[in-house]
Amino acid sequence: MPYGLAQRGVLCCNNTLYKNRADGERCSENNIPYNPAEGTICRSQFHGSPGQHCCGTDVYQPHTEICCNGHRHPKGRNTQCCGVQAYSIKDPKLKCCAGTLYSLTSLGRLGHEAQCCGSLLQNPLKLVLDNALDRDVCCSSGDKEVLYSAKAGFRCCGHFYYNTSLWSCCAEKLSPAHQQHQHKEIKESRLRSLNNLSEKDLCKELQIGIVESVSVHSIVFHSVLKICGRSATVKPLSSPHILETPDRCTSPKLIPGKTYVFNQVHVFTDFNHDSILQSLHFIIAKCSHF
Repeated sequence: MPYGLAQRGVLCCNNTLYKNRADGERCSENNIPYNPAEGTICRSQFHGSPGQHCCGTDVYQPHTEICCNGHRHPKGRNTQCCGVQAYSIKDPKLKCCAGTLYSLTSLGRLGHEAQCCGSLLQNPLKLVLDNALDRDVCCSSGDKEVLYSAKAGFRCCGHFYYNTSLWSCCAEKLSPAHQQHQHKEIKESRLRSLNNLSEKDLCKELQIGIVESVSVHSIVFHSVLKICGRSATVKPLSSPHILETPDRCTSPKLIPGKTYVFNQVHVFTDFNHDSILQSLHFIIAKCSHF
């Protein structure tokens, strides 16, 4: 529909022309006409307080509250979001698994050994059982973690759990098994989760960098930062940084151009956070005494 830009009383929001509008009105984020001098629109809900911040359909006070996927919560010093819930990352009795918050109180002394597999919390008893077939197995790739019941002769290949008598795995890629290799020791190929590191290991020196290239024996990272969680410091390292990988087949599949956390032995991804800044904040907040 045509209209004049200088014409008063009309407003075009997302291909809809509104007429008889008051001066000063504009389109909201949801393309609803409103006057910002009179109130705030959160999605489709109008609030008679101008200049406010939105959390879902409600307004919230960012100085005293935290917004978790549209839900307001009181803000503390170390409060972070876990899905729609908020928790203190310093609380050893709580663990966030890909947006689902778990209480570890009922697990007693084994609570500190609990690990996530995607949004599921693995039973720590099934991580330490003597009988390997009674354990749970978490197989993980760069974008997925899947929990399986242990089976004899099966191993992880990325997020797949495969029969080693039928398939072989190299860098998360499955191919039909060759008869002559069936009696060799079979190691797993999976990407480890930063969220499952113990506080002791998380707070040791870590590096974070962008994969430049991958070869049979090494991984080249650039734009590498050294993270010291205990001292809350992040320092740049000279590039490129080369991580030796003696057995390429047991190394996880890494994508050039993507960022990973690593130490001298393993490479990790962060299933809990969507950005590198969030991962850095988590490590430093978890480890430092500030």
